[in-house]
Amino acid sequence: MSKLINVSDDIYEQLNKLKDNESFSTTIRKLLLQRSNKEEILKRFGKGEIDEKRMKELKKGWKKWTEKYA
Repeated sequence: MSKLINVSDDIYEQLNKLKDNESFSTTIRKLLLQRSNKEEILKRFGKGEIDEKRMKELKKGWKKWTEKYA
C-alpha cells in the first residue's frame, strides 16, 4: 500500500540526491534502518545506560558527522 506524503523542496532535493537509481521508498527505508541501528548502538554504549544529556550530545555529534561525511 502506498501513501502520499508532502516534503519541503529542500528535503526533496536531498532525498533525490541520495536515491541514485533507487525509489524514494527504498531510500527512506535505508535511512530509517540506519537511524534505528544508530539508536541501538547508542543504547548499548556504556552498558546500555546513557543519561538523556549524554544521549543528546551523542546525537548532536552524530548529526554533525553525518552532515559532513554522509
